[in-house]
Amino acid sequence: MSFTISDGFLRQGNRRVDFVKSIFTSGAFASSPKIAVIHYTAGASARSSADWFRNRDNKGSSAHVVVDRDGSVIQCVAFDTIAWHAGKSRWRNVAGTDLVGLNQTSFGIELANWGDLRPTGNGWASHTGVPIADPVLAVHRNGNPPNGSRTPIGWEPFPRAQIETAAGIVRALIASYGVNEIVGHDDIAPVRKSDPGPAFDMTRFRTWVFGGRQDDGDTLVKVNVANGLNLRNGPGTQFAMIETLVNGTMLEPREADGNWLQVNVLNAAGAPRATGWVNSGFTTIA
Repeated sequence: MSFTISDGFLRQGNRRVDFVKSIFTSGAFASSPKIAVIHYTAGASARSSADWFRNRDNKGSSAHVVVDRDGSVIQCVAFDTIAWHAGKSRWRNVAGTDLVGLNQTSFGIELANWGDLRPTGNGWASHTGVPIADPVLAVHRNGNPPNGSRTPIGWEPFPRAQIETAAGIVRALIASYGVNEIVGHDDIAPVRKSDPGPAFDMTRFRTWVFGGRQDDGDTLVKVNVANGLNLRNGPGTQFAMIETLVNGTMLEPREADGNWLQVNVLNAAGAPRATGWVNSGFTTIA
């Protein structure tokens, strides 16, 4: 998905994307931000979130853009204006500078997504009761909301069309403002926030954005042990086991910690069905 930015507004082809103006802003940036922060809305649609950003019952939140599950996008704050998306936050940027209160120094990109789900009798649902098919079962690296549990829970997946749009928006921010970092809200406010969470593959997303081709991605590996390989909640045998993966199971690496890999476990269609950690010594390049 290709976008450009002109006078602070996102354009697709020769037209400006839909604009639903938020009332929660703080004037112009002192200088162009170099950081894009990815969020999920915990809501039903991009339109409902955009409407919330202009609702006076909202105690004060907004974002520059909201991307719906089908890849459509609504802009709520011009890119030359501060949005209220980060809240209390801190990050040491690539230049080694400690930034506090990242509303002043970052762009906010919201993705329509329910986030963490609730178990039902036969599956998983949003906090409003909307059933979610084929959730990602995973443990948030900072502990699951609301109490920091380390038991796998359901998370709504992010559709490819939505990810492609988000990547296109960040590429436009790179071209117009020199953005050089992509972080999650759970990176800059790890105690308070869990978005975009484990269903969002940040490593792969950064590769798509900064590496160009969307099919570069990570090299897949597969389980290479006859008796199966334990998938765990963390990088070590001291962490609880989630399941035993059968020999030949396809895995998508997300990050490494010594000899341990955090991986997406792929189903037969190649889509993630669970996330956890495995000992890389029992895997091989697929």
